Amino acid sequence: MRLAWRRLALAAAIGFAACDSRPPSDWNVVWVVLDAAGASHFGIYGNKLPTTPNIDALAADATVFDRAYSQAAWTPASTASFLTGKYPRGSMYGVGLPEVVSGQGLASLLAREGLRTAGFSENPYVTRKFGFADGFEVFNEYFPYQLIEDKPLDYSRTDSARTVREAIAWIQTQGADPFFLYLHLLPPHSPYDPPAPFAGAFDPDYAGSVQGSARTLVEINRGELAISSRDLIHLRLQYQENLAFGDHQVGLLLDALRELRIRDRTLIVISADHGEAFREHGLMLHNQTLFQEMIHVPLIIRFPPALGELPARWPGAVELRQIYATVCEVLGVRRCDRDASGLLSILREADPDDAVALAFSTNRKGTPIAAAVSGRYKLITRYPRLRPIALFDLEADPREKRSIAASHRGVVDRLLGSLREPGRQEVEIVPGDLDPATKRRLRALGYVD
Repeated sequence: MRLAWRRLALAAAIGFAACDSRPPSDWNVVWVVLDAAGASHFGIYGNKLPTTPNIDALAADATVFDRAYSQAAWTPASTASFLTGKYPRGSMYGVGLPEVVSGQGLASLLAREGLRTAGFSENPYVTRKFGFADGFEVFNEYFPYQLIEDKPLDYSRTDSARTVREAIAWIQTQGADPFFLYLHLLPPHSPYDPPAPFAGAFDPDYAGSVQGSARTLVEINRGELAISSRDLIHLRLQYQENLAFGDHQVGLLLDALRELRIRDRTLIVISADHGEAFREHGLMLHNQTLFQEMIHVPLIIRFPPALGELPARWPGAVELRQIYATVCEVLGVRRCDRDASGLLSILREADPDDAVALAFSTNRKGTPIAAAVSGRYKLITRYPRLRPIALFDLEADPREKRSIAASHRGVVDRLLGSLREPGRQEVEIVPGDLDPATKRRLRALGYVD
């Protein structure tokens, strides 16, 4: 397959090759995660509504990864995976909650390299309680886990405007010191309740009574509240209004980088942790499935211009966990513990048709499952006892409605082979079953039926 993109040309003036020597010592990393943001809801991935004008504008000067996949369908496991560069082990319910292994997260690595590190998190599972503050010099939590304990179905949205203001204020104090900023925003995650002018912007004519509160969404998912097809459309549009609010906050952060004149020496990453379901396969919110609505996520990376011209879009399958290795490549970190190729190398050298992305979960019966995506095909199988469940042709059947496993045994065997590769590094998981109270709190966030 011949692609219309030019190979990477490193700027001679800076005299270094990725990962071979140190780049300029003042380069920064800014990584923004929009929680539960499925790729299909973004303008750059085909949505006709103006949900993401600021991210779309950044994408015009960045690389958009068309087929990026999260390695798990819920926040703790996915975040633990991409902050360590490792696959999640036992990545869903009944196996406990993940902790980033002490000293092995990206923040710890970059702190040892001399970068200032700060995390600002609005997700109650991306908190100190679960090990995510490891390596961060500053770590601010805006949605403490205690809130889920006290009000598991009646929590309100976080004030993301405050979160972003405080993140920008932290950047402003760094001067010329290189830094790593990790910003985990809750929008478009439930509740779907953005402030004005975003509230009602995409569905002003709705006359029904269903609104996207956490309690309402969980009751719908449990079958306790019946809704019409029009109600479902409204909830989806409310979610997209929430995404537009999150995009606005991202825009403020990007403006600050430009005003501080550090944008061109900053690696900027925009991603999600997983997606959100609107009954594409019968369920709402987050769930255990590995369908596209849950694991196909946005990934936009603006590399420092000194690295030269890079493709505007990349069609091959990539994994969020590769961001870890990408940061190492760009900053020239030699002590990077990784078993995945960085995305900068992939843009330079790889054939997108050869790429494979993996994801892991547990189905509603408690059986571990996995997905493998390569080219136009996606396999969902039991794991680690590899018994295929379904194979989909994502080009001919993007909604994943018809399995073609029986007629494509060669493709099935090839994708099963990608799940048999030895030496796969995994992030540690705290052992033990989830207690009933924790399961109730997970339901509040949409994870458990």
